[in-house]
Amino acid sequence: MGGKLFNLGRLSQTRYLDIEKEVRAYLSKTLGEAYRIPRYYASKADFGDMDIIVAPDLTGKDREEVRQSIIQGLGITQYKFVGNIFSTVYQNFQVDFFCVEAEYLESTYNYLSFNDLGNLIGRICKRFNLKYGEHGLMYVYRREEGNYNIDLPITTDFSQICHFLGLDYAVWEKGFDNLENLFAWVISSPYFSVEPYLNAKPIEKRARHRPTIERFLEYLKQHRIQKRYVFEEDKEAYLPTIIGAFPEAKLAEQLEAENAKESRSIAIQAKFNGKHVMSLLPELHGRDLGLFILEFKQQFQDTHAFEEYIINTPQASIDEHILRFHAETQAK
Repeated sequence: MGGKLFNLGRLSQTRYLDIEKEVRAYLSKTLGEAYRIPRYYASKADFGDMDIIVAPDLTGKDREEVRQSIIQGLGITQYKFVGNIFSTVYQNFQVDFFCVEAEYLESTYNYLSFNDLGNLIGRICKRFNLKYGEHGLMYVYRREEGNYNIDLPITTDFSQICHFLGLDYAVWEKGFDNLENLFAWVISSPYFSVEPYLNAKPIEKRARHRPTIERFLEYLKQHRIQKRYVFEEDKEAYLPTIIGAFPEAKLAEQLEAENAKESRSIAIQAKFNGKHVMSLLPELHGRDLGLFILEFKQQFQDTHAFEEYIINTPQASIDEHILRFHAETQAK
């Protein structure tokens, strides 16, 4: 949240550590291993807030019960909900709690550690058609036609992600003394390229709100970093490499399943779509057309039953059904 939600200002590292010690003492007693506080580089002078990741699943309580225990246990009187983030004021300092599923506790912790390091790593991954975030590393599957896309899980193991990117995990594990060390570590990846960072308006816009990104851009310019890795234009060219690097992800099988879903979707769309319904019932269009299609589908128990009907029924029979159903609804 950047510590600006309550306009409380920033704290020195010494004061931050005092508050972190108090919060850790309570959370360790009540949540055990069900929480993490992201790491930061050693020379970080001040802090705008404290991020805490919590996995309610591991406590046997639901999210609301965990929130209430935090409010009562830490004596919180001021708090707000912003999306999935529970923002509070403790000791006149903003403390944000991120509730996540247990399987993503470590991966979220890794992603949020060391300021915007996760974002910088993510930009390298993007060139492989991969996404790196709170859920670890994922492959972005897109259908050739339409807006359908889905993130297919690869791994939540950060050491494996570092190995794939040619980054020394031991260095990350040890930590960084300052931002310059952190930046140098990112750039050490053989796949790092200045292309996504220089002369790129999206990242310049983000930099205005994220000081670490702004400082990274300045670092690249000051040190005249010209490193470029020439990526293939067709990102699918990296699929064999990704599949080979992460065999336990069974990415080939995941892609095969998604391709089967796409083929099924195409087959259904070819036999039942708005344009075809209009060819049978030209008086339907706009909102009326959309409502008719919705009501037609509601005849079936669920989406799967509807899709099975469309796939297994001859086109002529489907058309007769459409006309009959329309006549019946008009007669009511």
